[in-house]
Amino acid sequence: MPRKLASLSLLLALSLAPALRAEVLNRIVLRINDQIATLHDYQQHRDEMVRDVMNRERDADERQRLLGSVGEMAYADLFRELLLTSRADQLGIEISDAQVDASVAQLRQSYNLKTDQELQAALAQSGMTLQQLRAQLRNQLRVQDVRGREVQSRVKVDEEDLRRYYRKNLETFRQPEQLQLREIVVLEAGGLAGPAERQREAERIRGKVQSGSSLPDAVADSSKKGVTSGVIELGWVSPGDLDKNLEAAVWKLSKGAVSEPVQARGGLHLVQVIDRRESRVPPFSEVSASIQAKEQERVFRLETTKYMAELEKKSLVVANPPAEAANFRRQLSTAAAEGVEGLGAPPAVAPAAGTAPSTGAAPTGTAPVIVGTPSQGTAPVPGRTDSGAPGSLPTPKPVDPSPSPVVPSSPPPTPPPGA
Repeated sequence: MPRKLASLSLLLALSLAPALRAEVLNRIVLRINDQIATLHDYQQHRDEMVRDVMNRERDADERQRLLGSVGEMAYADLFRELLLTSRADQLGIEISDAQVDASVAQLRQSYNLKTDQELQAALAQSGMTLQQLRAQLRNQLRVQDVRGREVQSRVKVDEEDLRRYYRKNLETFRQPEQLQLREIVVLEAGGLAGPAERQREAERIRGKVQSGSSLPDAVADSSKKGVTSGVIELGWVSPGDLDKNLEAAVWKLSKGAVSEPVQARGGLHLVQVIDRRESRVPPFSEVSASIQAKEQERVFRLETTKYMAELEKKSLVVANPPAEAANFRRQLSTAAAEGVEGLGAPPAVAPAAGTAPSTGAAPTGTAPVIVGTPSQGTAPVPGRTDSGAPGSLPTPKPVDPSPSPVVPSSPPPTPPPGA
């Protein structure tokens, strides 16, 4: 009898298991006003973050650190998202299909996805549908609109503060000595018999330049035969930009001189100095834009943190995080701390023209991970260490089709390395 009862109990438990699991997954873990997130929402968000960390972070220690706090980060991200989405509802913000279309088009351009089929394939590799992508982009645009309306107007930067910072940190703006260079390469794969023959060809070309020929004229015949490259414009380089052997060969040269043949990537390099700039501190007018961009970004981060705190005070918030996310507010306070730094730190590189400042906090909503290769722009330059590095990817332009250019935009999704 007990065995039979035990069997019946087991059958009953198994029959109820799907319903119990569904009930657990539908448990509400966060409510902000009329917006809710379930345990399933949280787990899905956390899993997306885990995949993103595994794809992007190559340093093992940093990857482990991020994975250790991914539950808190995912919950904090949902917290911010629900706060701003609820506010977007209150403001009646709607995003048109045309705006979403523009975001999708920008995404495709960023990752060099020329056809709808390529986009669909990339989405499939990421476990997403086009409908899900459009929904995420629409929500991100609504959030951007909220920040643009209610935070951007608070960003005030005083020019005298910028000048004071410039005067206080003159040496941080110092530009190193620079050389403007061009080069040709006697190619290892150019068909010459061996190192000795390549050396003779390099010396022949160098001798013609020293006798008065231009580098393009001196290399014209050999480049047509594929023995050498054409003339490669390296542009302005600073110490550390070049292969160390090339740098040692060219830095002592005078304007117009050509280096001795140097073995480096791809063959023997001959480098000519076109011009030279001495080390200098640029005037305020040349760096004011970069200082202003840094300060605007800092103020925007700080004002966003204040705004989010104000928004939370005005909202109905019921937080019931899973145990692994119980300390999610540490992530919110970390984002706030990142916005405290003011003028007085070394200057940041100025963003591209038209690029709005970032929020400085974790992104609101997980950006879709598109498996694809962004457009690379310029080709790698032989001899330079700052281009053509294995696995390096340029940063795509922000997706921001909204009418107002001052609305800060989140960066487009980052592809997995090597995709």
